Amino acid sequence: MILTQLPKSIRNMLIYAVSLFLAKGISLIMLPLIAHYLSPEQLGQLELLATTTVFLSLLVGFAMHENLYRFVGEIEDQQKQFTKVCELYTYAVVISAVVGALVAIVLFMAPSTKNILSTQNISLICLVLAFESALGISTAWLRFQDKARTFFVICMMSSVLQVSGVIAVLVYSPSVTHVFAVGVFTSLIQLLVLHGVNRFNWIWAGFTHLFSMLRYSTPLMLSALVAFGLSGAEKWIIGYSVSIETLGLYAVAAKFSLAMCILIQPFGMWWMPKRFNALATKGVNYTAQVTQVGMVYITLLAISVASFSQIFIMIALPSAYINAAELVAGVVIVALFKELAELVNIGILNQKKTRWVLNINIVCTLLGLALSWVLTTTAMFGELGIWGVIIAIAIAQVSRSALLLFYSQQLNPLPYQYHALLLILVNTLGCLVLSLTTENSVWLVMIAFIGVIFNLTVAYQFKFFSEFDLPSIPHLFPKRV
Repeated sequence: MILTQLPKSIRNMLIYAVSLFLAKGISLIMLPLIAHYLSPEQLGQLELLATTTVFLSLLVGFAMHENLYRFVGEIEDQQKQFTKVCELYTYAVVISAVVGALVAIVLFMAPSTKNILSTQNISLICLVLAFESALGISTAWLRFQDKARTFFVICMMSSVLQVSGVIAVLVYSPSVTHVFAVGVFTSLIQLLVLHGVNRFNWIWAGFTHLFSMLRYSTPLMLSALVAFGLSGAEKWIIGYSVSIETLGLYAVAAKFSLAMCILIQPFGMWWMPKRFNALATKGVNYTAQVTQVGMVYITLLAISVASFSQIFIMIALPSAYINAAELVAGVVIVALFKELAELVNIGILNQKKTRWVLNINIVCTLLGLALSWVLTTTAMFGELGIWGVIIAIAIAQVSRSALLLFYSQQLNPLPYQYHALLLILVNTLGCLVLSLTTENSVWLVMIAFIGVIFNLTVAYQFKFFSEFDLPSIPHLFPKRV
């Protein structure tokens, strides 16, 4: 079956998958080369720099792209949609410039900051803060219009530019700052290209309209900052309580969980902007079916990534990074429940109860940070080291996904098939734990194969795919078979 014969939704998902792999999978593709030129300690420093940038970008951006998903999607007239997104884009640029400038002043004036980050690094971070929010809205608008091919071309151009820059830097001047600078300038060029493609106009709709948007997105921004404690801040804890070198090993393992998240995003990029409209127009059965398919997809990726990434580390990376293979299953479990939580969080957002999300994230983040401290610093658990942090964050992510599911169901009940989902989840966790017990490549492949087949079989038997225009399995074989 060729690409053009597939349903448009699946075709776009495949294009998004390739695009995102090019856009965000570059670090994984370049990992063997980067590991050859940079030590685990240097890689830990690079991860610390990137983590700080992500945190500050969340702070400055005010989650303005969430307004596009929630409010622009409700408008039916295309011209009014474009006007609204232009207003949103203008607001994002102005807010980023003002708040980013304030953050830059604080970073340059704080003596303790200069002891950790060089002046060059601070300048690069501030540059990112000035355009990251606008970049998020630009890419979200392309996805909203289902311009998957345009998105692919831009990602391809950016990837080629970034790979070329990183190779040049590693060969002629390998350093943490230079590698980071390549990523920053590639993103800036991508924004300029997107601005030309989208043809955004500068429209200032007044402070009243701005404040109404901020009332919706600010709790989500605060929620994202709090959730950062479970998907970013742990790197600060590892760097401080364990070592920068261990952080480098953790960063390698985390890149494979990132690969899993990248492969999940095509489904999310197709489904997330449409889920509220689908709930209103197609009903709870359709919404539940699509969400369940997303859950199955996430578990399949978790099983596959946990096994094959360990094989990749043992074969492709220098011996200094071999211990990173032991951490992969742990970080994949964390990523698994993080993605499940985002997927099931429908009812809370549909009812615009964004403060509920914030409260849940606060509770779970405090739980995760407290457990991290207990499991890494107390005499009883001190020897756990980095595993203490991983276990703590995993417990917090499980709690977060359970709470989001519970309260979303209270507001907008969806007819999930809980018995089948529980069976799939138990099998997934079993496969991940088994992958921790062996370094044999054959056994790792067998674990992945059996786990994937089991989950697909359960999903098919419970008719998870009934809302998708897929051929029936018995029809693929001759009647005699």
